[in-house]
Amino acid sequence: MGRTLETFDDDKLIPVFGFGDASTGGSRCFPFLPDNHACHTFAQVLARYNQITPGINLAGPTNFAPIIREAIRICRQLRTYHILDIMEHFDDFLPARRFDNFQFVEYHKMLKCNPRNPDVGFATAALMEVPAIIMVGVGDGPWDMMQRFDDQLPTRRFDNFQFVEYDRMLRFNRANPEVGFATAALMEIPEQYKIIRKLGLL
Repeated sequence: MGRTLETFDDDKLIPVFGFGDASTGGSRCFPFLPDNHACHTFAQVLARYNQITPGINLAGPTNFAPIIREAIRICRQLRTYHILDIMEHFDDFLPARRFDNFQFVEYHKMLKCNPRNPDVGFATAALMEVPAIIMVGVGDGPWDMMQRFDDQLPTRRFDNFQFVEYDRMLRFNRANPEVGFATAALMEIPEQYKIIRKLGLL
């Protein structure tokens, strides 16, 4: 999927961040390159990933808030079309994901959207700020919450969240798994982009 997206990227600059490790404690994310520099080409993303992951200690529960907060900051700063791609590994025996300590200037939006369900409210607030989010679930899940975010957030102006279960996609596309996965992950992007332009968000 990264290689596919790179072909549509004019400057080939890809901001990449890690999260959910012991050093960040679920409160922030860390850039793949020093000084918040973006990776140049997807090849550098993979190279840097292979360099840093052996020294990372995973921790839980996973909190998506820091990485989404960073994506919102980049979108606001650059005012160009971005796709936030989140890769998440989750199995029943691992600590649960967390959304409950997400705090930033749009927190009131979260409460206004759904004061009785902060998880859904959080996602709605984030989805109002980021043009497109692709969540890739790796492992056995459960992925009920991600499916709910994909299908049941009616207060959004348009559907800009796509969830893809990686292992399931590979099982159903054994002949050409990379093409099948990329197709499933990116299938909604063209329509999302049209709507964003129509709404004057870019």
